[in-house]
Amino acid sequence: MRKGAFPVGIGTIMAVAALIVLLSAIFGSAGPEPWEQAGFAREITASSHDPEPSSAGAGEAPPLSASGGLSWRQDTSPFTFTQYFYGNWATNYLWRGQYAMKLVTEKTGVTIDRKLAVGSDEDYLNMIIATGDLPDTLMLDWNNPAVAKLIDNGLVYSMNELIDQYAPGFWRMLDPEMVQYHSIDGKLWYLPNFYEQKDRLTNGKPIVSIRPWFIRRDIYENLGRPRIETTDELKQILGEIKTEYPLLYPLGVDFFDVAKNGFGGSMSMYYLIYSFSPYLQEERIRDDAQEVLYPMRNPGFIEAFRYMNSLYREGILDPKFLITKQEQYQEGMYRAEYAAASQFLNGMYTQFNPTIKDTAGEDKTYVVLDGLKARDREPRYPASRLLGWQGFFITKKAARPDRIIRFAEYAWSDEGQMDLMFGKEGETYEFVDGLPQYMPEVRELMNEDYIAWQQKYGFEASTLLWRAGELWDRADLREMILSRPDEYNAAMKLSRFNYDDYALGMENLEPDGSTPEGVINTKIKDLWNKAITHLIMASSDEEFDKIYRQFIEQMDEAGAKRVEKEMYRRHLIDLKKKGIG
Repeated sequence: MRKGAFPVGIGTIMAVAALIVLLSAIFGSAGPEPWEQAGFAREITASSHDPEPSSAGAGEAPPLSASGGLSWRQDTSPFTFTQYFYGNWATNYLWRGQYAMKLVTEKTGVTIDRKLAVGSDEDYLNMIIATGDLPDTLMLDWNNPAVAKLIDNGLVYSMNELIDQYAPGFWRMLDPEMVQYHSIDGKLWYLPNFYEQKDRLTNGKPIVSIRPWFIRRDIYENLGRPRIETTDELKQILGEIKTEYPLLYPLGVDFFDVAKNGFGGSMSMYYLIYSFSPYLQEERIRDDAQEVLYPMRNPGFIEAFRYMNSLYREGILDPKFLITKQEQYQEGMYRAEYAAASQFLNGMYTQFNPTIKDTAGEDKTYVVLDGLKARDREPRYPASRLLGWQGFFITKKAARPDRIIRFAEYAWSDEGQMDLMFGKEGETYEFVDGLPQYMPEVRELMNEDYIAWQQKYGFEASTLLWRAGELWDRADLREMILSRPDEYNAAMKLSRFNYDDYALGMENLEPDGSTPEGVINTKIKDLWNKAITHLIMASSDEEFDKIYRQFIEQMDEAGAKRVEKEMYRRHLIDLKKKGIG
């Protein structure tokens, strides 16, 4: 068991106390277990897969099929469909005979021929849309501008059409709020994976929406475990590291690409952005002017980039990180080449730290930094239930849309979710105190070599139609506490800066790429993508200010105000879809 080390913030005593309290709640021996009180059955039966009927935006659900309740059981003969996954990094999602993939095929007869783009995802996606050379299905970010092209050009089926005709019982499984939120012009065109219901805020692992920064354990110890609670203290420590460890990069940050990572440019930037601009989301909304401003107009947002510029000018940030690809950054992570680095919590504690421990020693692993104050203000991290990551689209090229939608019904069911995440009871998992838990050999490999675990079992990667559920959310929390207490403590530590931004109505604001506003927005994102490099590499504050003024002028000339009006309109739509206001 690895013990977490905490540079700042909540002390070890508080972290351990919190862990003891939570473990006591889970494993207390007096009376029935919390999981039993919650009504979890030891086995998942076929009948438990079918939730009670509910309105799903398409009228009352028709009766379930007579074939065992779910329509996918009508035909389990061998069948393969093709799929393009938007994300050329996702090699672990390819079907290569992993346990979970074999289980899906054994049960349903279905095999997914999943493919990735060789080069740019954006270029490849635009090419297959333009030529009409589409696969049977797509896994594509549901708010990608290309979604409008797929729908408007009649290239994909609506879920309504396919479910009504081939899998009417599927409606009973779909959360009405999800259907309402993701419907476009009254129809559901895709199934969003990683969709969470409102109770996710009280179930499962602590939510940490930002990508925090870490410091290498041995370096932090050698420096005397200094306090790092503010952006100024962090800069001072990074400066000391630059002097005392000349063979290391003082700081590593992930790749910059506005099109992929949003206006922060790099996923590593949001840790700073929400320190310098803790009320960024609220400050963007201008009800009086009926605008949602681009974040680049926010002074605090820009101060985060000025901070990065100061790190560059002091020799702490190597300019190579402005052009480094994600794969190159990750290679450096595995080699522990960075004294301080940025990574999502789960990635650090399940992939990078275990590999570093095995290859370089535990002293070279990373410990998380606390939330940083900037100008005496604490950070605030927007956090809410996920409304989805990628959409599962069925294209008009599919020869058997009936088999595909019925397969999606299986994948969305409780049975499909358990197959996706845990496998087969008695082989790869067992029920312990009412919750699924991996068998010892499966857990051991997961904790010792996460990559090998992925390659062997393929859990969470087969259907990719993951959704929240109280049973597996709580199982996931328990697994985190037992196997990765350092990750749990880090998550608890950072989540205290969270606020629920669901009611702000700030999802899916950017206009569709095919609209005039969408064209303007694409141009502005390209301008900003170029400006980021110049801002961070500015030789002085004066040059930084000049570059920033020029960018704002270019942004306004491109038509930013028009887009900001459109983003406000979409903000109101988001509120309406959520039933707010």
